[in-house]
Amino acid sequence: MLIRGKSISGGCLLCGDALDNISSRIGICPSCVRNRPDECRDRIEQVHTESREMYGLPARPAANPDGTECKLCFHRCKPGMNHKGYCGVRHGSKSSMQTDGRSRGLVSFYHDPLPTNCVADWVCAGGTGAGYPDYANDCGPEVGFYNLAVFFEACNLNCLYCLNWSFKTAHLAPRWSSIESVENSVNDCTSCICFFGGDPGPQLPYAVRISNAVRKKNSGRILRICWETNGTSTSGLKEMFKLSMQSGGCVKIGLQAWNPGTHRALCGFDNSKILENFARAAELASKRSSPPALVASTPLIPGYVDEDEVYGLASFIARINPDIPYALLAFAPQFQMDDSPTTSTAQAYACLNAAKHAGLTRVRLGNEHLLS
Repeated sequence: MLIRGKSISGGCLLCGDALDNISSRIGICPSCVRNRPDECRDRIEQVHTESREMYGLPARPAANPDGTECKLCFHRCKPGMNHKGYCGVRHGSKSSMQTDGRSRGLVSFYHDPLPTNCVADWVCAGGTGAGYPDYANDCGPEVGFYNLAVFFEACNLNCLYCLNWSFKTAHLAPRWSSIESVENSVNDCTSCICFFGGDPGPQLPYAVRISNAVRKKNSGRILRICWETNGTSTSGLKEMFKLSMQSGGCVKIGLQAWNPGTHRALCGFDNSKILENFARAAELASKRSSPPALVASTPLIPGYVDEDEVYGLASFIARINPDIPYALLAFAPQFQMDDSPTTSTAQAYACLNAAKHAGLTRVRLGNEHLLS
């Protein structure tokens, strides 16, 4: 019997081991998640379904044989006329497929003073002056300049620890923003635009149109285009990098876990396509070394994302290019995993050492103020 997603015994629903110092929401211990994925599948799907139904989001990617296929991410949703795709942005009508996330977007946006709390601020042009004078306004942090932060209120993963989970209600009473509304927010002090969320992937055509419009309007000055994404976008990866490479921006890809069972438990899907896309991204990024065009990051979820997971990810990155910057992010309890402890200092430094031992040359521990 389950109460609010927790086993009454307080132990793993498969092996019975105690769920000490981790969230009990998944109900299955990290070892079983990694090593017994087939036995975990029903429980994992139940947890993710429940976490989406409460916000009116589809439990699974749409697969209507008569639906219109969306090709923006790895789900390849085919929603029917009155059904939404997994991200919640579009339904299957011709007008929605042609307009939503393309000429209008579910977004909010604001200016953030530089240097800002960005995954890449320790290596990017705005935070360090890397690439000055071609890509940065100063040889150090761009004090006095701003990042236009464009938050996309949709996502195609379902991370149970999502920091910005409140966006999941945006599709219920959508407030659409035009391309012009974002374009007109760029001013003389805006030196970079970061598309994040949620995730920009489900609405990538909208972001690309904004990028092209603002770069044309502000040609001849520094205006970097950056992305913070989960790496699930397939068709638009080259377009992301084209804009970032030309402007001095970067693409920040979150790698949530190494083991596919862990990734499925935490995010709803395995990570095979994400790792494949990351390798493609690294090849695209290799054409510019400073400022780095690709940055990886991983949140350190207590119990589930430990030094073994980080070592696997870091080894994967190092085999591609050991100089790719990698940020490890301390975690605070959020969303469905709000009963989790924060990342411990011991876990954080064990993961930091594991990443370095795997061969990466640029590793950083972020959000240290959250460590317990």
